[in-house]
Amino acid sequence: MRVAIVDDTPRDGAELEEFVGRFCREMELPVEIVVFPGAEPFLSCLPASWDLVLLDIDMPGLNGVECARLLRRSQPDVVLMFITNMPQYALCGYEVEAVDYVLKPVSYPNFSLKMHKAMRYIRRNADCKLALNTQQQLVQVSVRDVVYVESMLHYLIYHTQRGDYKVRGTMSEAERTLQDHQFARCSSSFLVNLRYVQSIDREDVVVAGTALRMSRSRRKSFLERFNQFLGGVEP
Repeated sequence: MRVAIVDDTPRDGAELEEFVGRFCREMELPVEIVVFPGAEPFLSCLPASWDLVLLDIDMPGLNGVECARLLRRSQPDVVLMFITNMPQYALCGYEVEAVDYVLKPVSYPNFSLKMHKAMRYIRRNADCKLALNTQQQLVQVSVRDVVYVESMLHYLIYHTQRGDYKVRGTMSEAERTLQDHQFARCSSSFLVNLRYVQSIDREDVVVAGTALRMSRSRRKSFLERFNQFLGGVEP
């Protein structure tokens, strides 16, 4: 796991580095931690990729929120957490989809709780590969690129960001394969990647611009799973 800490106060940056290292040792997670003294030095290192970025809000020059806006342009899925002594600015986190914020002075017990939440998002972003055996060839696709799976007679159609792939199989098989990822059934015919859900009404789920019919029998469980997804709760 790669963690960036962006804080203009050296003492606070060192303390966060210590806390991240302690948490990862307790969780037996390998970690690489880089501390940056401000937003500009951090942004100058892009396109370096990170699993987690801890951002101080109140910094000279670019503040943490402005830095997060720029970061989101190149890394829309990176997990962000704000560190601040200014709770009135914490609501700005919603704009850039920060998972949480930690108030200074930071205590380790509280920080550890926040890190457990961040880890759920990090695991959700983990990129896993899926092998699809089509009639023409064996194709490897990223699970996160699968928008939804459609059942059609004895076949499954994987609708992905790269195109559609048709394979023999059943929806129950697809559901078992993807059970550890952010997928949920909205009907007997559709298994949806929740990260692509744009809106939900009484009858349809709009997934990456496509309206999929939601069955009455699946509505309650689908909404529960979607709310868990929004809250960062693992399946």
